[in-house]
Amino acid sequence: MLRQMFVIFLAALWPAVAAAGAVTAPDGVLRYPFGERTPPTLRCKPLFVCDLVLEPGESIVNVAVGDSVRWLIAPASSGATESATPHVLVKPTEAGLHTNLIVTTSRRTYYLALVSSYSNPMPRIGFLYPQDPQSAFSTLIGGHAVHPDMSLPVAAIDKLDFNYRMSGDRSLQPVRAFNDGSHTYLQMPPGMTNVPVLFAIGSDGKNTLVNYRFTGQYYVVDGVPEGIALVEGSDKHQRRALVTRGS
Repeated sequence: MLRQMFVIFLAALWPAVAAAGAVTAPDGVLRYPFGERTPPTLRCKPLFVCDLVLEPGESIVNVAVGDSVRWLIAPASSGATESATPHVLVKPTEAGLHTNLIVTTSRRTYYLALVSSYSNPMPRIGFLYPQDPQSAFSTLIGGHAVHPDMSLPVAAIDKLDFNYRMSGDRSLQPVRAFNDGSHTYLQMPPGMTNVPVLFAIGSDGKNTLVNYRFTGQYYVVDGVPEGIALVEGSDKHQRRALVTRGS
């Protein structure tokens, strides 16, 4: 009986998954797989509030919206303090608006497209997160257990490359940068209050999305980009630092 009910549930769910790459959870939140190459779109009805639901336990560090005049953005939270669910409340003031939203948290960075429209509004959206294998198992390296709370992976010292140069806004520049051939590490100054958004620099000199995480003092970036930009603010108030491989 349970198997039959599960099959019926999947059959009802599949059209939404196939059409948009997202599923509507039992709590009514339309959830997108986190980390997809194309940022999801949050479609809001003008003068109505949409709710971007993040992962319980993570903390919002910074929110940046391309059009801060016609889009109203506010943080919120729900639940108990120790496991509160963070929210970003989004309200467009006009119809036919298009812009983007970037939310940095203590765990990850979210990229979204924002559209204001009277048709097919999406009152609540969230994400499906890939399972982190380290959350279930400890990894053995050289016979020693490496637990999920370790901030950086172990790397041989002779494989580390510190050949980087810094430019741009000094307040955003890391203390040092290095890579181990697989990841790039940016050590930030202690006591840093604002966490800049991080981009890789493409061959055309433009910002490109890259997977990274912030451990509390280090950015850990997947891969070894030739250039990395740390960006804070938007438009004419934007500040920017550049980390480039090479002497």
